[in-house]
Amino acid sequence: MDHPRRTHKFLANGCPFQSVFAPIDVDRSLPEMFSMLNLSPEGRRSIPSGYSCAGEGLGHSNLGFNRFLNYDHEQQNLFSSGFDFGFDYGFDFDRMGCLESKKVFYSNPQFKIDDYEKQNVCCSSSSSFYNNNNNTNNQNVGLLSVWSLRGGICKMAKDQNGCRILQAMLERSTMEEVEVVLCEVLSFVADLMKDQFGNYLVQKLVTMCNDGQKLRLVLSLIETPTDIILVCMNPHGTRALQTLLESLNPNQVRLVVKALYRGAATLAVDPNGHHVIQYCLINFHSDINKPILTEIANKCYKIATDRSGCCVLQACVEHSRGELRTRIIAEIIAKAVHLAEDPFGNYVLQHMLGLDIPELTELLVRQLKGSFAALSCNKYASNVVEKCLNESGEEMSTRIVMELVRSPNASMLLVDPYANFVIQSALKVSTGLAHDCLCGLISKNMSSMRTNLYGKKILERFEKKRVNFACS
Repeated sequence: MDHPRRTHKFLANGCPFQSVFAPIDVDRSLPEMFSMLNLSPEGRRSIPSGYSCAGEGLGHSNLGFNRFLNYDHEQQNLFSSGFDFGFDYGFDFDRMGCLESKKVFYSNPQFKIDDYEKQNVCCSSSSSFYNNNNNTNNQNVGLLSVWSLRGGICKMAKDQNGCRILQAMLERSTMEEVEVVLCEVLSFVADLMKDQFGNYLVQKLVTMCNDGQKLRLVLSLIETPTDIILVCMNPHGTRALQTLLESLNPNQVRLVVKALYRGAATLAVDPNGHHVIQYCLINFHSDINKPILTEIANKCYKIATDRSGCCVLQACVEHSRGELRTRIIAEIIAKAVHLAEDPFGNYVLQHMLGLDIPELTELLVRQLKGSFAALSCNKYASNVVEKCLNESGEEMSTRIVMELVRSPNASMLLVDPYANFVIQSALKVSTGLAHDCLCGLISKNMSSMRTNLYGKKILERFEKKRVNFACS
């Protein structure tokens, strides 16, 4: 039994057609097959009045693209619509193929700036799209102008292809054309900076603006206090804001820092926001960063015990100066014992010791005095004790070793999973009486150490050092 053929009255272009399953003569040539389709201009989707058809250029008396970008035909956007920019694409199933990247590159999300650029390489104006030798692409983009896109720039910036086109335009634009883009972007700058494609337009725009235009951009961004904070906490916004900060003068930077300080403590512990705070601390003078440093000093312990915050606090200690630095260091040292045992706080103490400032090291060792034995048995604090032994001078290291040897549970340190590393470091740095006392402790407990995994590690170092001493 034959099944009835499935028929359609019209094709997608509105032309009548008897059946999409009509029999095809395989002997016919490809041109003959295409001639069967009604692709005449009358059958094509109509173009709004006042717009030039394919091959007729872009001329229009009323800035045709301004109306075109706002035209919403069958709820289709600019790049999926059936209308074209005046180019004759002919019978092309992928009209935007010349602008559309077919590959997306992914990288390990460690949130480094370079990795971020690689992950979003499909949108950057420096991507391979702009580096290829396709003259047709360059000619087609060259036919567009910023003036003709007025009224639709922000919407266009949020599209992958639209973002590319706008970036290409800005690279060859005049100051008047930059002003046109800026005027449209100003009211939506925070929203664009958080967009996966729009942030690239803002970054490109910043590089093209003069000081006056950058100031207007900053003032628009900080007009609503929460806007800039939310931008910093966004994975796209944090990169865009750092690019903005790179190009600002000191007075403009002060405006941004003043807007950031109210949320500095929140940003310091945010996975994205802490990058902006660190950028400010590393690249700007301590006087400019004073509002941020003050807010961080008020919540020092909370920030120090956070995965992101501990990095911010390290930058504060290293790059701040004057009274605020003294205050932050005092807050850290006051909580030194608790920070040493914290999974993230211990890095703050290790960083302080690594700065090679004798005064700081002495203050920290003095604060930890009486707790070295207990800290040595802690997974995180044992690293701090080792750092104290390796970074402090002979006098301070001797005091630490003697405290370990004289502790009530000194023998337990020799077989502890973490304290054994402290003892090995003590063997390495100790001299004189402290070294003799430590060797005596090891010799006394040698029998029990031989049957313990961690004790064996200490004995290996102990024997090695004794052989080296005998040879010398």
